[in-house]
Amino acid sequence: MIPAFDSETGALPPGDHPATLDEIADQFGFTHRRRWLLKGLRSAVAAFRAAGIREIYIDGSFCTEKPDPGDIDGYWVEPDEEVYERIDPYWIDFEEGFVPSVGRWKWRMWTEQGVEFFVHPLMRANRDVDFPSFFRQDRERRPRGVIRVVEE
Repeated sequence: MIPAFDSETGALPPGDHPATLDEIADQFGFTHRRRWLLKGLRSAVAAFRAAGIREIYIDGSFCTEKPDPGDIDGYWVEPDEEVYERIDPYWIDFEEGFVPSVGRWKWRMWTEQGVEFFVHPLMRANRDVDFPSFFRQDRERRPRGVIRVVEE
């Protein structure tokens, strides 16, 4: 079960909170924008599961009270090196294209699906921080929770 948002931060309380896609939709699908983003999440999770990826985490503004988050951020854990032979190349296409509406370069999965998934441990948030650590704190470095997407 997904806990209520923290009344001070508007984010999830610290911890890894397991939830199915249906539970995520029930908790976080409270605006039109969020329901559109959930379609992208469902597509991503289906592709990840088909490739044998079981550890999938989401976070960012989608996992807060913000009515219209820009995207769903997350990462998946590399189960083995052969995963790159099994996964649809679309989901590991990290070529960026310029998005005029946001004035930034973004990956195709972001522009078309509204999701941005990183790969752990292959990628890092920065030189000193891996994605599991990065996603478990806010911009002020306060601890916050993440959703671990579990199977139905």
